[in-house]
Amino acid sequence: MVSEGESNLICVIQQLDEKSAKRHLLDLCLIDREAFGVNAWTEENLLLPLADKFLLSRVALCDGRVSGYVIASRYGSGQAHIHRVVVSGAFRRQGIVTRLLTSLENACSRMGVSELTLESADDRRAANCFYERMKFTRLSGESLAKYLNDRGKVPRAHEYSGSSSQGHIHVYGKMLTY
Repeated sequence: MVSEGESNLICVIQQLDEKSAKRHLLDLCLIDREAFGVNAWTEENLLLPLADKFLLSRVALCDGRVSGYVIASRYGSGQAHIHRVVVSGAFRRQGIVTRLLTSLENACSRMGVSELTLESADDRRAANCFYERMKFTRLSGESLAKYLNDRGKVPRAHEYSGSSSQGHIHVYGKMLTY
């Protein structure tokens, strides 16, 4: 049995540029559907052009198979946002998400990005605990208000924990130091 963080798989993390996104599109959609069901992204979502998306995003290939990915893009000055991070069930608990995020952080460093953000539903407890282990902190108060304002989400502020007692979306941020 393989313990968490260890693997006998040969796993490579690569940039998910536009060409490789198109080449792996079916696998990316299948992994997303497995993870998010009715809330899965469409092909159009995965290929949507966003600022520096195809420079920041990463794909994990384990034994030649797509096993996971992270989709991120830039916004603001020195900021990037993680839109999606997913690993196929068959490859979970093998350190792949850690490697994807580390590769993303390294790309951010090369591009002068100093802050990463992401959103996660409050019912995704295991994922939220993982983000906190990866040194992401939940935004609240003024930092959450700034995030919502910068992202044009003020009209939906009631959906965000830390902004409303009914909120069901957590916003996490991480300052990157190099």
